[in-house]
Amino acid sequence: MALPRDFLDEVEGELDRARGSLLDDRERVRALEELRRLAVTVSADLRRPITVFDVVRSTTDRDERDRRLELVRSLRPRSPGPAPR
Repeated sequence: MALPRDFLDEVEGELDRARGSLLDDRERVRALEELRRLAVTVSADLRRPITVFDVVRSTTDRDERDRRLELVRSLRPRSPGPAPR
């Protein structure tokens, strides 16, 4: 990372990063709200504690299943997989 030319550049760079972080946080909150809504509905329907699989599989619509799966994936960090040998 290059050094800023002056303090204004430094402030502008930090502002850009903060704005990007806010957008990411806003998207995360939207996804969490949607998953909560789905989880409440599925839990009430099944009348038992639920898993992520219950939420994803509680619809027969393929596109909706894919959408739910993407919501879950967007909230969980991708695992790096097994370490190379």
